Parts: sequence; structure tokens; C-alpha cells
Amino acid sequence: MPSVRGVSTACAATLPLAVLLTGCVSTQTVAARARLVDARIIASQTGTEVTRANPAVSAGTPVVIRNRTGSAIVVALRNESARALTDLPISVGVRMRSGREFYLNRSANLDYFASHVAAIGPHAATAWVFTTGTSIPSGRPFVNVGFSQLHPTPTGSLPPVEVSLRASSGGVSLELSVVNRSAIPQYDLPVYAIALRAGREVAAGRTAVAHLGTRGTTTSTISLLGSSRYDALRLIASPTIFS
Repeated sequence: MPSVRGVSTACAATLPLAVLLTGCVSTQTVAARARLVDARIIASQTGTEVTRANPAVSAGTPVVIRNRTGSAIVVALRNESARALTDLPISVGVRMRSGREFYLNRSANLDYFASHVAAIGPHAATAWVFTTGTSIPSGRPFVNVGFSQLHPTPTGSLPPVEVSLRASSGGVSLELSVVNRSAIPQYDLPVYAIALRAGREVAAGRTAVAHLGTRGTTTSTISLLGSSRYDALRLIASPTIFS
């Protein structure tokens, strides 16, 4: 039985191969990057529902954050294995008192990384954020992390991508600096911001950087959902291209 169930289908788009050419790399490497990006586009056209949990990944209890303009859900994750894990499907939702499960990210045509974890290093911890412009119903939040269907193979350690705060407006609009420290270009790079007060998540947001070239730097803006009163920020940028 498959561990990830597709819930609808649609036609796929394809990025031009030339878009993935950065620096002096082999034709085989460029083609492999193109295939990976294309496979993700195809996967995003089909809704994802994880039906079997991956024992290599430990997931904390999801934290639901609500405000007037939308909702966010934050999940702490840890890779218990000795190898990097990438492209992990993830389902989040709430179980209501009636027993019904309400999925938040099962729909087709979502951004691929709204239903997948880009990467977790060996024995490493990270966090994943989902945001929506609608309210999340009351209930007990749940998360299921599955097995990668794409299996891109990182060579060595994951490419280092750093993110830092440049400026903040009212505590809810953040201007970030995102730096690719590797020679590997990044595409559709997910960036997360999690605001904490006394160690507890009180606001969160997500965005994506469409392209970050070899050893490149860019700025990006995230709007936090939740409280503007916090004493710490956790900023995460997960690599998406690994060789």
C-alpha cells in the first residue's frame, strides 16, 4: 500500500531546462536539476495525503496560531537517521470532536513545499510552517510525515543556506536577507519565520525565494500571522537543490 495517497490530478507544467543552468556545470547535472523541479511541479498538481508515517522522522505536536487575517501551523521535526532526508510529504490538520479529520494541506495545486518538507540533515532538527488565509477549525492538531516519492540524493552535507533579519516593521512584517553559501543554485526555496515568547510559538510566516543563484544573496519579506509581541525569532531556509 502506498504511503502517500493522491487525492486529485491535473496537468503539469515544465520549466525550461536553461532556467536551471547556473555556473559551469555538466549537462547531466543541469538535466538532473530540471527533472527534479519538473517532478515537483507534477506532484504539486495532485493533492497529498500521508497514510503511513516515516519512522525516521519525529514530529512534535503541531502548534496552531490564529489571527484575523489568517492562520499558521508550526511543526517541529527531527531526523532520527544518519542520512539526509528530502522531499518528505507532510499532512497537517485537526481532529474535531465529531471524530472527523480536517486536512489543511491536502488540496491539489498548492505550492509543493506547502505539502512537503524540503530537507532535514542527518540527526538534525528543523521546523516546517504552513499558512492559510482562512481560519483553522477548533480541534486537536495532527501531523503525519511520510516517505519521499522523489528520492533526490544529496552528495555529502546539505547545501548551506542562511537567513537573517534585516528590518522589522511593527513586529509583523520582516525583511530578511537570504544567502546561498554553496555553489549549487536553489529554486523555490522555502523560508520560514517563527516568533517566540518565553519559548512558545506565538506567530509564524512563510515565503519562497523563486531563485537564489550560486553564492547569491537576495532579500525577501515575510508577514507574520499571530502576535507582534515576542522576544525571539527563529529563521529557517531549507535547501531544495542538492547537487
